Formats: sequence, structure tokens, C-alpha cells
Amino acid sequence: MSLIKTSITIPEEVYKGVKKVSKNFSAAATEALIDYLKKERVQKAIASFSSWEKRPKKSVEIVNEMRSEEGRNYADRTHRH
Repeated sequence: MSLIKTSITIPEEVYKGVKKVSKNFSAAATEALIDYLKKERVQKAIASFSSWEKRPKKSVEIVNEMRSEEGRNYADRTHRH
């Protein structure tokens, strides 16, 4: 993994608290940000799943309708070019 150098602004109390428990501020910040990304990705996935629940039709029905539209051969496995 390549590294970048950046500047952040945080409350002084947070900085001092991290320095008391860790000699490596960058490592502590990296670990915290990795945890944050994991949490946010899960929340994003959960939000996208709930949007599917609000659809009037099941996803299988939507896909089957798209496949059956005239002029489309998505499900036609025998059609070869």
C-alpha cells in the first residue's frame, strides 16, 4: 500500500489522548479510518438493500420483464452470431 502525507484538523484533546496511548499517531489514525470505512460501507449496503424492498415488484419479476421485451434475446442461449 502506498502512503500519502496529509494534514488534518482535530480537537487538541483527541490528539493528546491518542498520543498517550500510542507512540505512532499515524498508525492509530489509519486504524480508526479503516474501521470508519468498514462501518460506512456496511451502512451504504444496508441502505441500498432497503431501497429494493420499496419497489412494487420483486427484482426477479423486473429482470424477467426486461428479458421478455420484444427484440431482446437476453435469455436466448441458442442465438449465435
